[in-house]
Amino acid sequence: MKKFWGKNVFEDQFSIEYGALSDSRLNQPNPPPVRFIKHYHDGRAIGIAGPWGNIIGDCEIRASSYFIQILSTFRRKAVNVEADANGFQNLNRTIISLGSPDSNEISDFILRQTNNVFLKFSQNANGPCIEDINTGRQFNGFQPPIRKDYGIIIKIRNCRFPGHYFFVCAGLGEFGTSGASWYLANKWKEFENKEEFGIVVEVDLGSDESAIKVFPE
Repeated sequence: MKKFWGKNVFEDQFSIEYGALSDSRLNQPNPPPVRFIKHYHDGRAIGIAGPWGNIIGDCEIRASSYFIQILSTFRRKAVNVEADANGFQNLNRTIISLGSPDSNEISDFILRQTNNVFLKFSQNANGPCIEDINTGRQFNGFQPPIRKDYGIIIKIRNCRFPGHYFFVCAGLGEFGTSGASWYLANKWKEFENKEEFGIVVEVDLGSDESAIKVFPE
């Protein structure tokens, strides 16, 4: 596990970074007192003020849980899970970043590293896509007749601090992110001999466990 996840996978120098979002309505002069709806299983729905701090998508909570589950058996310390804004304060560690560059600035930072020669997020006539940097091959999600999401899994060396790595699990949509995270957490041994790599997974909407590797073939 140290060879694949980094030399401090069982210590504090290992973290999961989620993309922290803020409610744009709080920037209004008089924010509405009720900004969110809570749905109950019995059919009730009530309006609530909701959080005034950061907001996180449930796909990234699921994604975090997959990594915590596989690592907690071996760690004596809790896994650090924090907002992306905190990530730049300490790069001397291995980081798993969840979500695309649009929602997570650590993902943006990692994907812009010169040793990411694998995948990037781009745009084409069909909208946002994942693009292979070497061949230009593109993957668009949510296309008929059977709408699927796509996600990337990137692992590159943390060149500033040898022995640590940067990981990105990010999708075009929510299930691309959580499906990619499930795939890496559960199938990392398929890649344990690769110091750096990038793959694309295809995910059925609503099922993280449906994720399959589609690129490279």
